[in-house]
Amino acid sequence: MGAPKRVVASADGQHYREVATKLRDLARQCRFPGTRQEILELASRYEVRANHLDTRSPPEDLAQDPC
Repeated sequence: MGAPKRVVASADGQHYREVATKLRDLARQCRFPGTRQEILELASRYEVRANHLDTRSPPEDLAQDPC
C-alpha cells in the first residue's frame, strides 16, 4: 500500500464548490432522510468556506506587482 496522495487545493473557493456539488449529488442518491440532511449540511459548510476564501485578500506574494 502506497502513501496517500496529497491534494493541493487552489487558493480560491472553486475546489470547495466542486466538493459541495459532489456532496449534493450524493445526497440526492441517499435513501435515508437523516443522512441526506447531514450531507446537505456538510455541502453548505463547504460553500461557506468557498465564499470565505473568495472574499479574503490574496496572498501577499500574489498581491505585489511583478513589474
